[in-house]
Amino acid sequence: MSTLMARIAALLLLIAAPLTAATAAYADPVDDSKYGTPLVPVSGAGVIWHPTTGLSTLKAQPGLTQVDFADVMGSVNHPMRACDATEKAGLPVKPAATVSWCWDTGDADTETWIPQSVTTSGDADDDGAWGPYKVILGGWNHCNAAECGSSPRNNDARVAFIDYTDPAAPKYRWVYLVAPTDGTSNANVTSYANNTFGPAKAHIGGMAWYGDKLYVSATGANSTGIRVFSMDEILQVNDASSAIGKTASGYAAYGYQYVMPEVGFYSYASGTCTMSTDSGVPCFASISLDRSTVPDTLTAVEYFSTPTLHGRVYRYNLGGSGFLLAGDSRGYTPAAQSYRTQVGNMQGVLSWNGTWYVSHSWPDERGELWALNTSTGRSHTCSNPYSSPYECWSMHPESLSYNYATGMVWSLTEWTRNQCATEMPAPQSCGRAIFAFPRTDLP
Repeated sequence: MSTLMARIAALLLLIAAPLTAATAAYADPVDDSKYGTPLVPVSGAGVIWHPTTGLSTLKAQPGLTQVDFADVMGSVNHPMRACDATEKAGLPVKPAATVSWCWDTGDADTETWIPQSVTTSGDADDDGAWGPYKVILGGWNHCNAAECGSSPRNNDARVAFIDYTDPAAPKYRWVYLVAPTDGTSNANVTSYANNTFGPAKAHIGGMAWYGDKLYVSATGANSTGIRVFSMDEILQVNDASSAIGKTASGYAAYGYQYVMPEVGFYSYASGTCTMSTDSGVPCFASISLDRSTVPDTLTAVEYFSTPTLHGRVYRYNLGGSGFLLAGDSRGYTPAAQSYRTQVGNMQGVLSWNGTWYVSHSWPDERGELWALNTSTGRSHTCSNPYSSPYECWSMHPESLSYNYATGMVWSLTEWTRNQCATEMPAPQSCGRAIFAFPRTDLP
């Protein structure tokens, strides 16, 4: 989830700190033992639903064909790989991954696209399947301007639909996320009235699949908090060109075959969010589903590039029509719970039976995984060459998701093997993996 500028800023903080052990690459710039501070209630942050209109008219246009979920799953074309030794070295020490897979070579090595989030058909339905398929979704975002220069595709989003029905041979197919566009820079267009679309701008640091709906965290410093898509609304385009939206030949999506059009979005009720302070309107960096509550709830967390800012966590009740949040007649949903943590650089959030689990990252050391409630906080400890015994989590970790049908927690890592080896003064052994372990192994 970190950008190049965030990595540089964090590295400068690390370099400025004195070493505490001869084996440590750098010392943590803050006292991470305080990350175990219990949660403290804070004021909530409501969200407002904005449904998209005009989708039926768009779908009727020549060049677009509505397809079933099964059509996408029947066309998976990227086999996942067994992770190599370097990639496995970036997996968690504790809790240890009992399952791990790595992406095909092109996706494992590209620095243009970045893995950020995971959800499964165990979120979507309590039987763990969507139709006959057991599925994992992996959310990736196109690099932003700070990471790889200015481009019209900065912060585009795509999702890997991974067929995990046969867990010994998973394969995936990419689907591009798109949203209405009126030809301007307005990111909050709510109608396909002009019968075209553009990329749905989203950091996609978190996803939650609930019923047919796919919730995706949007970009920071924006009034849009969560974009919503539907498994019942997937389109096939007829133009394989490097354009997006309506073309002379029909419709294109940068060469991708399938697109998911946005069916609506949630904005922050208090306006534009900020990533420069931990007391203003929060920017949802990651989200996940909690089926242990009544009703089911959507959880969200903040991320800051500096560990001196401490993110908040939020909970929103589901139960609205069509698998949406439980909003009022205006579409407004208040936060059911909101808490302050003392954890910096939070990348993922998971909640189960009243305990909140948050994943944390350092730029040059292993991350940390903390379990928090209003009375206690805890983390695994382990022997490692770093400056803190709490650094037992994966290298460059991202979001968290719990598959309720299988009892497995899923997560994934961000950096390529080359980035791990070259972007820090002390070379690291790690790479991009998607992995799982039993929920009972959480701290």
